[in-house]
Amino acid sequence: MAYCLWAIVTLLPLILAPQLLFFYDVTPKIFVLLIGAAIALFLTLREPRAKSPALRLFGILLAAQAVWLVVATAFSKDVALSFGGGGWRRFGLVSQVAVLLVAWIAAQYTAGRTDRVRHLLRAIAAAGILAALYGIAQYFGWDPLLDARAYHIGEPPLTIVRPPSTLGYVSYFATYLLSVIFAGVALALLEKSPAWKIVGAAAGLLGTVALILTGTRAAMLALFAGVLVLAFWLRSRIRARTVAAAGLAALALFTGFYFSPAGQLLRNRTLWFLGEPAGGSRLLLWRDSIRMAAARWLVGFGPETFSIWFPHYQSAELARQYPTFYQESPHNIFLDVLVDQGLPSALILVAMTAMGFYAAWKARDAILAGSLASALAALVVSQQFTAFTVPTAVFFYLTIAMLVAQAFAPVRLPPSPPRVPRVAGAALLAAVLVGFALTLVYADAALARVARLIQAGDTGEAATVYHQVERWGPPGMRTELWYSRTMVGAGAFRQGLEAAFRAAQCAEDRENAWLNLAVLYGRQNDAAHAIESLQSAIASAPNWYKPHWLLAQVLWMEGRKGEACTEAGLAVDRNGRQNPEVARTAAEFCNR
Repeated sequence: MAYCLWAIVTLLPLILAPQLLFFYDVTPKIFVLLIGAAIALFLTLREPRAKSPALRLFGILLAAQAVWLVVATAFSKDVALSFGGGGWRRFGLVSQVAVLLVAWIAAQYTAGRTDRVRHLLRAIAAAGILAALYGIAQYFGWDPLLDARAYHIGEPPLTIVRPPSTLGYVSYFATYLLSVIFAGVALALLEKSPAWKIVGAAAGLLGTVALILTGTRAAMLALFAGVLVLAFWLRSRIRARTVAAAGLAALALFTGFYFSPAGQLLRNRTLWFLGEPAGGSRLLLWRDSIRMAAARWLVGFGPETFSIWFPHYQSAELARQYPTFYQESPHNIFLDVLVDQGLPSALILVAMTAMGFYAAWKARDAILAGSLASALAALVVSQQFTAFTVPTAVFFYLTIAMLVAQAFAPVRLPPSPPRVPRVAGAALLAAVLVGFALTLVYADAALARVARLIQAGDTGEAATVYHQVERWGPPGMRTELWYSRTMVGAGAFRQGLEAAFRAAQCAEDRENAWLNLAVLYGRQNDAAHAIESLQSAIASAPNWYKPHWLLAQVLWMEGRKGEACTEAGLAVDRNGRQNPEVARTAAEFCNR
């Protein structure tokens, strides 16, 4: 069990498969989680069970969350997508159940055993050092695996860099680093071995440096909150002079770097901060998400369906201020759960979070409890501005699990041969996890091959391979829109049009799929179908300016000048007058 959990917490944040897989930063992590959870599930059959009031309540909450996940998926407005999860994070029913399962197994394994908690913290810190070093290297321009253009934003001289390391996106990397930093703090304070103390100090230091270089405001605020919690928890053990001296030294080093030539990208990021003091679209997004949640407050819209249905609830105000933004989630873990899974799931998540802090208060080892409580506080703050992904969810629940495991002295039951129903249940769940993992990797590898074939100009073979993806891909594999655009770009118009029609029925960003279909109809001079597709795009996202703008142009060419003027006016309004070409279209159509 030790090796299995170590493998999960080590490989999960680090594994990437560029060139081999299409979703190279997501699918490998899902594979590690699902296979690891399946193996750990069978290993639990041999482990003695632990009992305590905290473990009992934690188990009830995890089971309730899993049950309501099933309910929310069954009543989802897109059951297949909710079961398998969307392409950007694959966080559907299967993955979420695996996260909950790993949390329960970790709580049982570490129950009353601070040495086992330290071993997990060692693995977290060691893996975190590698991830942090990679992120730091990305900031300074060295990246042997990924295309650096993907995380450099803006034009010179105001270009900024948002290093994602191995986590796929900068915000998820920064959130993960919080677990690394406080795991390092715990090791530095608790370990007797000088080597592991050094590892802990390195994890804390490098994790902090990498986090600052990400330029992620939420994670910086979260780190500050975690440090405050740690200072409060260990106030009797901390010398004010030592803390002040360390703080001044750190401030001097940061100031020197910030104003040096190497700090230019960080200074640019500060300018971006000042341009968005309220955090961009967050406040309006949260307001509209709450309005959306009220429409299906009991069971939600279904896991991973936010991107499909949010455009129906997006306000004109949000559309005007951020006309080109694509919102894939509320960027807040509690609102995310509320919208997707309903109020019961949101309350359960709140209860589990509160239980983590309560368990920290009751834990016997003050230093260990303080370090983990600080990590949990930091994660809660950071995740008010980001959604769960598989790695961040695992470390969030794992932190709570380790706290719960130390809350009360557990009673360990003597090992007994597992009963047939328990073995059968474990085998069935493991089969689902392993089966999903294998089909996902197969389909993803096939997609990567499709991309290579299209790039090489072999669209015929690409179409053959893509049919295999459609046949064997797991539920929720929605790549028709990408396939349509890529095939059309390679000259295979017919296959692209067929895929565009399928995408319009099932894509996660339905409005984009209808818009793509309208453009293809336009290339065939099929104005009637182009108008129908644009009207469907507007029905999918009423306050998105682009389909109104294109519809105005098609209507104008068809001689329907009054309707064209109306649509052009809507486009200007929804665009917030941010794009001059949209305003010029309205002026041309409405002033004649």
